[in-house]
Amino acid sequence: MMKKCLLVILSVCLIIAKVPFAAAEQTPSPYSALFEEIVNIVETHFYNPEQIAKDFPAIKADYRIRLKNISSQKAFSSLVNCMLDELHASHTYYLTPDDYEYYQLCALFSKIPEISRLFDGKEVLYPSVGILTQDIGNRVYIVSVLAGSVAEKAGLLQGDEILSANGAPYLPITSLRSNVGKNVVFKIRRKETDKPFTILMQPVLVNPKQEMLEAQKSSVRIIEQNETRVGYVHIYSYAGYEYHQELLNAITWGKLKEADALIIDLRYGLGGAAPSYLNIFNTKIPVLKMHHRDGTVTVFDSQWRKQAVYLVNQYSRSGKELLAYGARRYQQVKVIGERTAGDVLGGRLFPLSNGDTLFLAVQSALVDGVNLEGIGVPPDIEVPFDVRYCAGQDAQLKKALEHLIKQPTN
Repeated sequence: MMKKCLLVILSVCLIIAKVPFAAAEQTPSPYSALFEEIVNIVETHFYNPEQIAKDFPAIKADYRIRLKNISSQKAFSSLVNCMLDELHASHTYYLTPDDYEYYQLCALFSKIPEISRLFDGKEVLYPSVGILTQDIGNRVYIVSVLAGSVAEKAGLLQGDEILSANGAPYLPITSLRSNVGKNVVFKIRRKETDKPFTILMQPVLVNPKQEMLEAQKSSVRIIEQNETRVGYVHIYSYAGYEYHQELLNAITWGKLKEADALIIDLRYGLGGAAPSYLNIFNTKIPVLKMHHRDGTVTVFDSQWRKQAVYLVNQYSRSGKELLAYGARRYQQVKVIGERTAGDVLGGRLFPLSNGDTLFLAVQSALVDGVNLEGIGVPPDIEVPFDVRYCAGQDAQLKKALEHLIKQPTN
């Protein structure tokens, strides 16, 4: 009996001795609480509760295990976005202050008190030189240069590869944040076989919404070819009526008024357009002419009554896709470029306890009863375009010009 007791005591001692080591092995990740916060928001607000009930338990369990190996913010961000990708839903991703879309969406939702508090109630600003970039094959390329921006004035072109910024890999926010008002040395390659060159640019602090509006205004121009005047405007964001109002101003009073045809560029940037914006192509609205005593005439006509084109690509998303769909279905204007993104769910921005945000699809959407999510809108005229090293030569814009110049202007 004594031997049995000694054996039991010895076994208990060995178990107790092992407990600290087991506990050490199971130390929770420093991101565990944030992970659970995100999971709770997804389970509570995601637009498709049936999908969450069926698929998400296994997904979150799998990523909860992977979380144990996460020790950095970058790795955590990647892990969460991989988990969210498994929901196969647009408008669903995790954003940190190192992501430029964090600021774009916070500016868009800044009237929500919880979002405003992320910036202490102050204006949402971010460091920018006015470029949109894309990582392709571990290289960073400029896919769009905002009109009137620091980058445009410095001579950067669509298609340029950014090799480095101040000698380090280029990161849209990190490379600029501590250098506002200072020269940043950008190492650029314009052609794949060319030698790199450097460009100096000073980042500026701007409000993302205002930046896109000013870029839209600066993009308005007349392209003259074969005695045809083609108006052009790039709408980088449609997330707010002010962007559409600026288009109406350009058509009614501005440079576009005297154009023979019109190109509206919907590529890149944010969506947000309302279907009613297609009304600019409604010709069943009268023209008002005011005859003054001195013989002058003032014409009020905010409708576009001539040939027009929407330029789209795989990064034209959300409300911009509604416009492309309506333009095709009701044969209002030609759509040229590539199939759109198929990102048409309704998104909401959720602030997180650490200052990051979760953008989550909270509503589904049908356009005339058609589900465009994951499908997108095919163009009337398809023009594939590899932006890499294009040196500012835009194949889709070129095709739009060719199409319009061949068409009658009235």
